[in-house]
Amino acid sequence: MEELPLKKDRSRTEREKLKGLSFSKKVGYIWEYYKYYIVGVIIATALILSISYTFLIRPDIGFFVTWSVSVLDKDEISSLTDVFDEFIFEDDSKETSAVSLFFANQDDPAFMLQYFHQIVAMLSVGSIDIFISSFETLQMHSVNEFLWPLDEILDTIKLHNPLIYEEIIKETTQTIFGLNEDDVIHKTTGIRITDTPLMRRLGFELRTDAYFSIAVSTQHPDRTAKALILFFE
Repeated sequence: MEELPLKKDRSRTEREKLKGLSFSKKVGYIWEYYKYYIVGVIIATALILSISYTFLIRPDIGFFVTWSVSVLDKDEISSLTDVFDEFIFEDDSKETSAVSLFFANQDDPAFMLQYFHQIVAMLSVGSIDIFISSFETLQMHSVNEFLWPLDEILDTIKLHNPLIYEEIIKETTQTIFGLNEDDVIHKTTGIRITDTPLMRRLGFELRTDAYFSIAVSTQHPDRTAKALILFFE
């Protein structure tokens, strides 16, 4: 109850400071104190426009993979998306789009802000279906509820592919889901795919463990299931 007046006082003080400054100094003051937010909004707007443009100009893209550069390099993700294209789509009318995602340095507020704006912008227009990431990134996405818990898709796979399901379930990972400190919730959000048959066939030697997870706003749950099964066939 006592915090609200303090916030109002701070806002009033900031307005009074701005009143006494010249235009150029006002710009400098605003930039100094709000630059992270300004940069974040600019990046988010640019991403939304870019992604929307992709949807309008590239209707042939039917599956979106976002990957961590700490896990796979460009050649590896290119090989992987080629396999996705062949397995997921029954004809050549659609293809997979892969977007790299740099690891967010949690000790750098500016980097973290840009990272979250990027993720939120992509999720808001449905341009992420699956993530391929390290465990640290998986956990960060789970805490911020960027992921779709896997129980439903695993039940579907169990119904249609019981043998594949038995292999997948061995690699499932539970993470903290949500930011509720009073009631910590763990959900199955990731599946370790480092040593799966597909990775071995492709000859990948990963620098760190890779985890498969599904974006909360995926528009293609059937294709995410196909992609997951592909790793274990």
